[in-house]
Amino acid sequence: MCAVGDNVIDWYPQESIVYPGGSAANSAVFARRLGIDSAYVGILGSDGQASFIVESLEHERVDVSHVQWRDEASSRTDVFIDKDGNREFRAFIPPKSTIELDAETCAFLNGAAWIHTGHSSFTEHHLEALATIAPVSFDFSKKDQDYAADLLPHVHYAAFSREDDPEKDCLELLEYARSRGATFALVTRGSRGAIASTPDGVFTQAAAPADVVDTIGAGDAFQTCFISGLVAGKPVQAALEEAGRFAAEVCSYRGAFGHGQQMELAPQLDPASSTYQPPYRGTS
Repeated sequence: MCAVGDNVIDWYPQESIVYPGGSAANSAVFARRLGIDSAYVGILGSDGQASFIVESLEHERVDVSHVQWRDEASSRTDVFIDKDGNREFRAFIPPKSTIELDAETCAFLNGAAWIHTGHSSFTEHHLEALATIAPVSFDFSKKDQDYAADLLPHVHYAAFSREDDPEKDCLELLEYARSRGATFALVTRGSRGAIASTPDGVFTQAAAPADVVDTIGAGDAFQTCFISGLVAGKPVQAALEEAGRFAAEVCSYRGAFGHGQQMELAPQLDPASSTYQPPYRGTS
């Protein structure tokens, strides 16, 4: 598989530790940990934080041969953890550049089992082209139907996060996603588990027991494991159960996939003073 999109530095100011992250980068790492050959295509800046991100991906044996280097600062999210391990994104520095989908990159993506991207990757304008190369999984997270409407016809695996919505609303969302073109649609619901709508019907899965330290990356882990199970031909219920266990494991440590490093960074502006809404990432 190949993940196309975002990477970030997740800074935990409570501990002065940074971790590599970003929905697309996380998904590439999780696929590799599941035994799947994976690659990551995204923008990397010109600072030491970018080097830290790519070295972490290389350590996880993710193919980074087609990352796109830019002379700019790395994207960054400030993450705060409460006493229950739930994370809150307090501020976000978005990337300045967007990914270029040139002929060389398209040739590299050709043959992937699937391509993963999402709303926090700023790749919406590439989605139609990506869908001609390989089946696309798209993380809509908390985005609404108006945002998803024109994208769903190009999405094979659609994933949403609805931790607080009642089951009825989740089922309606899944039905809508499939009616707009998605073959498989998934809603992850945090401690309430997950629901998937497929050509074989609707399936529910309770959340797996977890010793929660940090929930960041859990949603990315669930989606990646679930899709990998479907690609391998596993029954839907079995793929959901395995995904739940894998996501629970990710909740048991700090950072989406580890590799923490002590680093003191300057605090960002209070997000309440900014009109920019940080993207939701890594929800379970």
